[in-house]
Parts: sequence; structure tokens; C-alpha cells
Amino acid sequence: MSDPVLIRVKKKVVERQIYRYLSRLANTKSEEEFYQKFDDILENLYRFAGPNRPAIENVRKAFRKKHPMTKLAPLLLQKRLSKVARERLAKNFFVDWVTEAKKREKLEEEGFKAPWFFVVSPTYACNLHCTGCYAYEYKRGEGLPYPAFSRILREANELGIRWLTISGGEPFYYRDKKTGKTLLDIAEEHNDMYFQVYTNGTLLDEKTVERVAKLGNIAPAISQEGFKKETEERRGKGIWEKINKARKNLYKAGVLQGFSITVTKQNADVVSSDEFIDDLIDKNCSFGWYFIYIPIGRKPAVDFMPTPQQRNHLREKIWEWRSTKPVFIGDFWNDGPWVGGCIAGGRKYFHINAQGDIEPCVFIHFAVDNIYKLWEKGQGLREAINSPFFLSIRKHQLNNDNWLTPCTIIDRPQYLREVVKKYKAYPTHKGAETIIQGEIAHFLDRYSNQIDELTRPEFEKMEAGGYDSSVVKLSQVIKNHREKNKKEFEIQSKGKIV
Repeated sequence: MSDPVLIRVKKKVVERQIYRYLSRLANTKSEEEFYQKFDDILENLYRFAGPNRPAIENVRKAFRKKHPMTKLAPLLLQKRLSKVARERLAKNFFVDWVTEAKKREKLEEEGFKAPWFFVVSPTYACNLHCTGCYAYEYKRGEGLPYPAFSRILREANELGIRWLTISGGEPFYYRDKKTGKTLLDIAEEHNDMYFQVYTNGTLLDEKTVERVAKLGNIAPAISQEGFKKETEERRGKGIWEKINKARKNLYKAGVLQGFSITVTKQNADVVSSDEFIDDLIDKNCSFGWYFIYIPIGRKPAVDFMPTPQQRNHLREKIWEWRSTKPVFIGDFWNDGPWVGGCIAGGRKYFHINAQGDIEPCVFIHFAVDNIYKLWEKGQGLREAINSPFFLSIRKHQLNNDNWLTPCTIIDRPQYLREVVKKYKAYPTHKGAETIIQGEIAHFLDRYSNQIDELTRPEFEKMEAGGYDSSVVKLSQVIKNHREKNKKEFEIQSKGKIV
């Protein structure tokens, strides 16, 4: 029996077993029964997990201790998700994660480490004109032709990447000029992948949500700036009501939904309040992401950036919520200790914009590769991920000794300037270079020094064992990431001049 056949058989066995347990979990009558059944699932997955066993061990530990975040599981399986949605989620985040491990291992043996995910912005068309939009300066009419969009996803699949984030513009505004196909058509064609979609929420009417629900592999993350006042000041009058209506449509249809928050100096206190996160949980949000405002895009303004003190307070609140609230929250700037520093430049993720330019990050609007030009040379995503430009960014990441300041843009701005200059990276839209020169660059030099001075003593305490969650030791997580990052870079850069 060939390896592909073995993988398919293994996948079917795991899939059938998980679906059977999901059905039982959805109908458990007590909390104790739910936790016991969930532990049974993880015990069975453990046998198939291979290199993913440590992660499963940590999840089992969290459930056995009844960590507050684990209370999200019964909310999802018994109240928030339809049968289709929970099975699709299980398939992509458990079944494929376990059964595709060998494929990723084989690639690593060849000197290639696939990132967790990447972001595709298929269009920059949008029905809103938000103040400070990071994507505003791209050509609004640009968009990926459907065949190219689909080909990118096929390549991702071949590399063992099954989770994609879709951004924009407004992703639900995407429509291929020749075929008329939309984002929903992409999700249907690539139904073995899962899509998190950053959206303004205004196009999630009942008809659209109905199809999203039938597909089961799309999780919208709706952007807002706080409550009604903050959201409408940036996004426009009437948006608050549309967002809330979209959330109700998604909940009624049993679709997994989340939130996306851009933190500014003006809204930092609101979006880091208990009242705010509790409101999102009450509106059935199961996950969400916090982003620091980056001075790039439409009328970039350093006055929008939260102060170092506000950013540090946000970290403290998010880490507190993870120990007390039933919601998954990610913070790309403050979670460096948990994920091994900056994840950009292909280490854990990258970005393909609507023109096909392959950028290190959605906020770094410079590139050396374009997917169309790579295809012309018989290359593709694999070559872009291990390009000297991306590898040089990852090399700089290894030198960062404070992971509470991980960002190549606002925390380590000199790194970005060096690699852009060294590899002659081109700006992917007019004005992108303002982030590395002039007044904004001078501001970022001062800001990066301030945030490092504020957070360095805290990070040193974390490394020394001064902060441990009830599930894992953060000091050990940091140590493991340092060793793994170095090992992966040595493998990926072997034979290359960086």
C-alpha cells in the first residue's frame, strides 16, 4: 500500500472517530461528562499525533484542570456551531493537523519548513473608507484573477498548509472580472482548507451567511474599533448596527465568528476593558485578534499609535483574559514570548497582495518576489518562503533578545531598513517607503527604544521563570522556541548566502 493511500485510510479512521465523539459531546448532559468525553478524544488523537503529541498533552492538561478557556469548547459544540461548522472545524484543526504531520516532516527533511499559515488579499476593493486603513494606498481596482487565486491555494495545500487567512480590501467584495466567481466559490472549490476572513461585516446579509453556513469552512472575524462611538468615528455612521446584525445572522446560522481590533492611542483604554471583551463574548465571538496601529496606508499618522504604556497594559489584560474568559485571543505584537518572536518573513506566515506581490507581512509593503513572475520561472511559494530576502528577516529575528518587542516594523525598525536596502526590495504601492525614511522612521526609532526599555525587565523575568500559566511554563516555551528557531534557520539557510 503506497503512502498516499495509507494517509487517506488513516485520515478516514481519525475523521470517523472524531465525528462520532463530536456527536456525543454535543449531546452530553453535564459538564463532567463533557470534559471526560473530550479527554477521550484527545487520548485517541494522541496515538496518531506523532510530532504533535506535546501540543495534545498541553491541551489535555488544560482540560483536566478545567482552565477557563476550555469552557469555550462546550459553548462551540453545544450552542454556537452547527453540525457542519463543528465537523469542518474538527477536520481542519484536528484531523488534518494529525494526519498531515508526516508530509510536513518529509518537507523538513528536505530543508523546508512550511509556515503555519499565510494571508492572501484577493482584492483591495472595499465599500468603506476607514481612517488609517493600512491597505488604502494599494490600487483599489487590483485583484487576483480567480485561476491565480486558486493556484496559490493548491500550492499551499501541497506544502501542508490547510489554514488560510483572507484579508483585503473587503474579502466579501471580491469578484473575478472574467468568471464572476467570489470568495465563497474559492471556499467551495478548496473545501479541504479552512479560511479565516477579516471583514468589515457589512456584506454579511442573511443570504451570504446562509451559504457561508453550508460551506462550513469560513470563519469571519469582524473588525470594530470599540463600541458604537469608536467604531463609527473610524468606519462611518451606521456601521455599528450593521456589524451587530451580521453577528446575529452568523450566530443564528451556527457559523464560527470572531473579531479584529486595531488598537490606537484613542481607543486603547476601551478595547482593553473587561466591559468590552465581555460584550464580544456575549455576542458569541469565539476568537479574536488585536493589532497595533501601524503608520502606513491612508494618511499614516504616528499620533494613532498607542503609547508603550498602553501597549503593555493591553498585554497584561489579554494574558489575564486568557486565564479567566472563554475566548481565544491572539495579539501579534505582545505574544512574542509564546510564539518565538516575530512570525513574519515566512517563519510562520507571510502575505500575498492583490497584485501577486509576496510581502513578509501584511504591514510590510515591500517585496522582491511576485507570484506571477515566479510561475514564469517554474517556481512558486516554496522558493518565495525560502528567498534570501525572507531568510535575512528570519536571521535578524534570531538576534532579538526581547520578544516583547518582536516587530520588524515598529520594534526593530533598523532590521527592516537593512533588508530592504540589501535586497533592493521594491515598495508595493506609492508611499510605502515612508515607513523606513523621514519623520515616521525617526519617530519609530524613539518609539522602539521606549518600548524596549519598558518591557525588557519584564521579558527577562519571563525567561527566568517569573511567569508561568497554569498549563505550561513560559520560560520553557521561550527556551524551546530559541532552540527550534535556530535549528530551523540552519536547515533552511544551508547552502545559501544570507
